[in-house]
Amino acid sequence: MKKSLVAIASALVVTCSSAAFAATPSADPAVVAATKQMMASMKIRDVMLASLKQADQQMPAQMAASLNAMIDSDATMSAEKKAEAHKKLQEALPALTAQTHAIFSDPTLVDDMLAEMVPLYAETYTLDEIRQLSAFYASPLGQKMLANMPTLMTRSMEISQRVMMPRVQKMMAQSAQSIVGK
Repeated sequence: MKKSLVAIASALVVTCSSAAFAATPSADPAVVAATKQMMASMKIRDVMLASLKQADQQMPAQMAASLNAMIDSDATMSAEKKAEAHKKLQEALPALTAQTHAIFSDPTLVDDMLAEMVPLYAETYTLDEIRQLSAFYASPLGQKMLANMPTLMTRSMEISQRVMMPRVQKMMAQSAQSIVGK
């Protein structure tokens, strides 16, 4: 579950309209204004909303898989206790799903994230760089990139998990064996 949240957060940071931005006092107002304009041309609000919708749809299955795996890997639990824990988890999943949905559909979530992002861009890029980025995102290639970004991010995360998970699982199995073997 942590991987999913990190992935979602990373995607949102990489791909984050112009309402409710709060600039830090130290940020150059011209850079802040240009950043807001750039983010509007990037349709960041729409991208973020689409990403949150996708996360909202995927999170219940990911939570269930993660929590079931935690139960299954708990060496201190008997088979009977694991079965009981799986049953409790199944009973709790609708409430967990509802809580997750409430987080992802909170209308203030995007505004709060955007309020934090404008200063990040304003501190990272100069006014000229923001204008260049804005021109790129307004171009046909920039628009194509923005249109393809959600799919690219999703597929990239799938590739990362597919490549990384066997390595992590192998490391965890070796660690568990060395711990249990002692």
